[in-house]
Amino acid sequence: MKRFISLTILILMTTTMVFTAPISSPAATVRLTKTVQISMNDLDAEVAKYRAATQDPSSVDPLQVLNLLINNELFRQGAERDGVVITSTMIESAYKNQKASIEQSYGTTLTGEEFDQIIVNNFGSVDAYKNLIGEQLLVDSYVQLKKGDVLKEEPVVSENEVSSFYRKNRTQFVSPETVKLSHIFIPFSSESGVNASNRALLEDVANKIRTGTLSFEKAVVEYSRDTPSQSKGGDIGWLTMDNEDARLGLGDSFFEAAFSLDVGETSGVVESNTGYHILKVLVYSETKILALDDVISPNNPMTIRSYITSELQIAKRQELYVKAVNSLVEELRKSATVRILYK
Repeated sequence: MKRFISLTILILMTTTMVFTAPISSPAATVRLTKTVQISMNDLDAEVAKYRAATQDPSSVDPLQVLNLLINNELFRQGAERDGVVITSTMIESAYKNQKASIEQSYGTTLTGEEFDQIIVNNFGSVDAYKNLIGEQLLVDSYVQLKKGDVLKEEPVVSENEVSSFYRKNRTQFVSPETVKLSHIFIPFSSESGVNASNRALLEDVANKIRTGTLSFEKAVVEYSRDTPSQSKGGDIGWLTMDNEDARLGLGDSFFEAAFSLDVGETSGVVESNTGYHILKVLVYSETKILALDDVISPNNPMTIRSYITSELQIAKRQELYVKAVNSLVEELRKSATVRILYK
């Protein structure tokens, strides 16, 4: 009898556990070619992502997020219906292109593992990021299929638009304090005592240059170990005061020395993060607001006018794309059955 009671209690407990297990209620149902339910769990997870990504979490409206999820599902069903297919090869290719784009933007080379780690730090996992790439490729391909004629329009930017943009944003077009440098360079050595002797050697070279017994140009050829700049008289190009990447790589002492010299003046021995230098300033440009026909920088021959024109064209293309997406969403919603249950 006791065994029967215990068994009954166990069954009741199990039954209770089954009935009290959390079941996510639907936030919406979407049907274009098939019925798909968007659960409250789906909505809550997406809202949490948006709130984590904004400085004002209270500004995220769950209903707006739900409508985005609905639109995404409509795109998936519409693309499938109309034969749009995104393959794993396309996603992998886009992933590699993202890596190349980041390398170009930052002027560096990343290993596959380094790039993967950047993605993990920002998106949680490589797979999650590749899913996002796949979704974006699907939207882009579908919009191109259905609204390609609209997207072919080439936006025109007028001279008035360029001038107006420049006047409103003139103070943003500033050329920072800039120097063009040549150097004599000996890198740090891992061998004991070598760094001290290298510094002493450059101290002697700097003194000879200062007294006129040795020209800077001849010293570059005889003593510098920076092979790429040796054939150019030690020319290492332009350095801007606001270049934080260069400051991080070279160190504050290098920057202070470079920007304290007059044009044509040669420094003593300067220790950077990579070795010992004797610096010479070839050209100096002070901070100034750039005019429309000024080049962006000595290393970038594009003028401010061309830059603004390009940026306004990009903005107009983006406007065309958004209009095309919204138009396609409207068409899909008219053809679909959408029930919003979230309140």
